[in-house]
Amino acid sequence: MSKREVCPRCEYILARCLCHTLKPIDNTTQIIVLQHPSETGHALNTVHLMKKSFLKMDLFIGEDFSDHLELNSIIRDHKETIGLIFPGGNSTVLNSLSSKKITHLILIDGTWKKARKIYLLSKNLHQLQTHSLGPTKPGQYKIRSSTFEDGLSTLEATVCALGCVEKNLDTQSLEETFSKMIEFQIEKMGEETFRKNYKKENKKDE
Repeated sequence: MSKREVCPRCEYILARCLCHTLKPIDNTTQIIVLQHPSETGHALNTVHLMKKSFLKMDLFIGEDFSDHLELNSIIRDHKETIGLIFPGGNSTVLNSLSSKKITHLILIDGTWKKARKIYLLSKNLHQLQTHSLGPTKPGQYKIRSSTFEDGLSTLEATVCALGCVEKNLDTQSLEETFSKMIEFQIEKMGEETFRKNYKKENKKDE
């Protein structure tokens, strides 16, 4: 059986093409995603959509970025204006009233356990101020299990963070594409399967 034809632009099968909502977003803030290797082959990973949308974005893959030359160069040159999105005891809430100018946003892509591992291993990240996103609307990533009831996908976290540091940036096209991807996936698996496997009370992270 031949493979289903794939759209060359969005890289989804033609029956579920997302190009009608997918548009370029000319962000001023440089987005840097540190992605765990286990996420690279996941068909529903939201970073894929981000790469198709944001014009200023770097994607680095690995677990320990301590000796990552490009990341270390960015940290050296922009240390005081980097916002590292990683909740923790010393994190400050990122909001639009912050006096700190943010030129670069760093996000870690992976399950909470794997994201935490990346942060702990990557000693260069420890010199950066970490930020949490504070109260946010509930995440819409209904097709992937989360250990947190209010957990956000990397895409949602990025949009939320950009809303604080680049308030006039229009990310509606990406949010619509994200919603459409979820809709297609639920349609593909069937409502019964979706309810059985994903509409459960989330457990707290161990």
